[in-house]
Amino acid sequence: MKACVTSKILSKDTSCKAVPLEETLRFVKEAGFEEIDMGLEAPALTGPGWESALYDRIRLCEREKIRIRYAHMPYHYPKPDDAKGWEEFYTATCRAIDFAKAAGVDSAAIHPHSFVKKDYDPVKERAEAIEFLTPYQDYALRKGFMLCLENMRGAGRSADPALRRLGMETADVISIADELQLGVCWDTGHGNISGQDQYKSITALGDRLKMVHLNDNFAEDDIHLAISLGNADWDQIAAGLAAVGYKGSLNTEVTCVRFPEPLKPLYASYMYRSVRWLEGLIAEARHNS
Repeated sequence: MKACVTSKILSKDTSCKAVPLEETLRFVKEAGFEEIDMGLEAPALTGPGWESALYDRIRLCEREKIRIRYAHMPYHYPKPDDAKGWEEFYTATCRAIDFAKAAGVDSAAIHPHSFVKKDYDPVKERAEAIEFLTPYQDYALRKGFMLCLENMRGAGRSADPALRRLGMETADVISIADELQLGVCWDTGHGNISGQDQYKSITALGDRLKMVHLNDNFAEDDIHLAISLGNADWDQIAAGLAAVGYKGSLNTEVTCVRFPEPLKPLYASYMYRSVRWLEGLIAEARHNS
């Protein structure tokens, strides 16, 4: 299985200065990764010269022999009453789909535009998610591109149980994905925070599962640790991926941004090795099934 990592692994240095993609690609290659999951956000898709800058990414990846396997649709939303902001957000997301299609991306994760709240109304939240997702899925279908609905995190296992969010429960993800003909992206960190049985969730997804976001935490906050540095049950995750015959890449959604410069290559190397360790767990689970 291919080892994939988010393009945001080295998006900023310790002074918060942006790191050029070319430097990021060389960094991930040195760590051992073969592919990237390209993060796509509205500012890079609507500003001056966006098209040439964006398509330069494809040429850079081709030159460095790093495949853009996956992408992530924009998820930093405008305020509810910001009509111009929402118009730009729609344009940016459609352009992200166009870019992903041109880059030969397999699939891209999209969030359902849901938020943790105490007065959670599942019927209302589902209807609002369908309304939000439909224009983007319609556009993706016209382009022949696969969007994948991502499962969402909750407020944390020690939080008030009344705090809920659409996308926490696997059944909700499946229901919306089936109605809109979406694939699914399973985020292991989100699943851990939301208290999901990850084996049951992954096997319930079955062939809907097109991509994964592999990261760990302590079931309270979405801190995106590398595999096996938190308390997620990786044996169960591996068994689930084996059971559904997952054929995608092992895509780790973890960054080095907060690390001191001398430690970043070491952490990236650990990320890669942890992906290979997980691959071994998956192979063992397949053998034992």
